[in-house]
Amino acid sequence: MYKYLLLCILMMFLFSCEDETNTYEVGSTWMDAQSKIVMIDTLTMKMSTIMMDSVVTSGKNVMMIGNIKDQTFGKVNSSSLFELTPEAYSLNSPTSAVFDSIVMYLTNTDFYYGDTLKTYKLDVHPLTDRIRLNGGYLYNKSNFNYASNSIGSAEFYPRPNTDSSFVKVKLDPSYGQTLFNTLKNSDVTTQEYFLNFYKGLALVPSSDNNAMLRFGINSSYQVQINKSTKEKVSNIVRMYYHTTSQNGTELVKYTLDLNPSSTYQYNKVQSDFTGSDLAGLTPKNPILSTNLDNKAYMMAGIGVYTKVEIPYLKTIKNLYDNYKIIDATLTVSPVAGYYSNQFYNPNPLYYYMGDKANHVVSTYTSDGSTEITASLSNSSEFQNEHAYSFSMSSYFNTILTETANSNYNTLIYPSSYSDVLSGKAVIGDSKNKTNPAKLKVYILGY
Repeated sequence: MYKYLLLCILMMFLFSCEDETNTYEVGSTWMDAQSKIVMIDTLTMKMSTIMMDSVVTSGKNVMMIGNIKDQTFGKVNSSSLFELTPEAYSLNSPTSAVFDSIVMYLTNTDFYYGDTLKTYKLDVHPLTDRIRLNGGYLYNKSNFNYASNSIGSAEFYPRPNTDSSFVKVKLDPSYGQTLFNTLKNSDVTTQEYFLNFYKGLALVPSSDNNAMLRFGINSSYQVQINKSTKEKVSNIVRMYYHTTSQNGTELVKYTLDLNPSSTYQYNKVQSDFTGSDLAGLTPKNPILSTNLDNKAYMMAGIGVYTKVEIPYLKTIKNLYDNYKIIDATLTVSPVAGYYSNQFYNPNPLYYYMGDKANHVVSTYTSDGSTEITASLSNSSEFQNEHAYSFSMSSYFNTILTETANSNYNTLIYPSSYSDVLSGKAVIGDSKNKTNPAKLKVYILGY
């Protein structure tokens, strides 16, 4: 028994004498075996709602039309203005051609927001100004005039993703007849000359609407044109005319399509925050989340985004003589009451590194070129588990390796910053009672 006891004591002594100078390689740095990984979740975060001066809304092949009125964002109105390009500048058999009618077809995409249980109204107005690009783009605040008199209107129930998700708008016959005569007389031979007569159209929502719809340019849809004809159409203005056959007894029917331009088209988006949560928000006057009941707001079409600042990030350097950021993750959630299919939480969210003036400095990428996005995790039935998670490792490493303070921050967008998707979200900051933002940093210190 004594021999066994002595053997056990000797073995314990041998193991306790393991060399403490053993090292382990992590990356290219050799560290002491006493190094450890710690998780920090107490870094101060500062969130605010900001507004950009303007947002690019051209070149997206999307017509966004409608009104939204709510306590959250106030009043938002969007009209779509565009040039038309005829598929031809002449008619078949022009000497005998006779005008019949002119209509506009609109194909609704799968997006809608607001009240679709009541009728939706829109009007068509001819432009009186030529659309001119500004540095190659058009913005939500670009302004071109259109005639006060409507040349067509539609009233319908929005039905996205159904056989009824297209709209047929009958345009004023006098507008069509004048256009027909211009082409019949061969006065027009180029697009530039055509625009001297027909500068384009504006689709304007009725003030009675409380819904936003999106119509896709160049997106075709199989529709029932009449009782006997079903054909594929896209967003076009279609002119119908006919000639008589050689025997003079039969009609020969023709159509001529005028296509909305994808370059000279934009969505004119206007907002009024009076009486809403965001009253007082302007590009020069951001609002801290602490002044919004610990919430931050986002809506792409009007340029309202969330800014995240971590003012004491560099204090991490004081924790260890040497350190390495293993991971950093920011998780934000839609606040209770702002998560539902009707509220249209965007999926995904984008985020960018911004400067002190809230200009985008760079994207966060996974391979040097692909932008990283954050999708909404909604696999749980509990709302507080619906969340967006952002990898902040790149941001942390950028800030911690700087020799001077540059005041970089992170800007969160409900779509690409140059896009026009109209997703919106209200998220909680780190002090929100129901859905707080969480920042977790894993550090290897030695």
